[in-house]
Amino acid sequence: MLKYLIWLGSIVFFGYLIYYFFFKPMLVLGQPAPSFETKDIHGQTLNLNSFKGKYVLLDFWGSWCGPCRKENPILVMMYEKYKDKSFKNASGIEFLSIALEENNSEQALAAIAQDGLIWPNHIIELELLKSKLAQLYKIGFIPNKFLIGPDQLIVLNNPNIRDLDDFLAYQVKKN
Repeated sequence: MLKYLIWLGSIVFFGYLIYYFFFKPMLVLGQPAPSFETKDIHGQTLNLNSFKGKYVLLDFWGSWCGPCRKENPILVMMYEKYKDKSFKNASGIEFLSIALEENNSEQALAAIAQDGLIWPNHIIELELLKSKLAQLYKIGFIPNKFLIGPDQLIVLNNPNIRDLDDFLAYQVKKN
């Protein structure tokens, strides 16, 4: 019986270690969001600091990722719902999609059009999880999201859609 408990405890311990080091995002709530400057799909410079005062939803995804593509229509609905809202502590919200692709940006551009990702801020990085922004945000899997507050602090770390919607709905100014 003691052998069985030791064996079971070891499995639970190693399972926790695997979760902690491989699946749990390393950026924590309240931590400053790592700043970056990069080019968007139109060749314009995009700087995270330029969104100060607004909520920013960073959405790491890929055109080849089934769960990402399945989530895109829901994100479009959320964008439509919140894009013109006034928030308690923020002047608005911006969605920023970061497509993590292997070697071909054309697939991401086609997916943006097919999925109707109507917000203006899109970035394509071509080294999958080894890309600059994926490394900066310690992305180990996609889809993965961060909600950054108007003070540039991480407010939500990889929230599910319901938690994200609940948080934003609570932050909307009531007239």
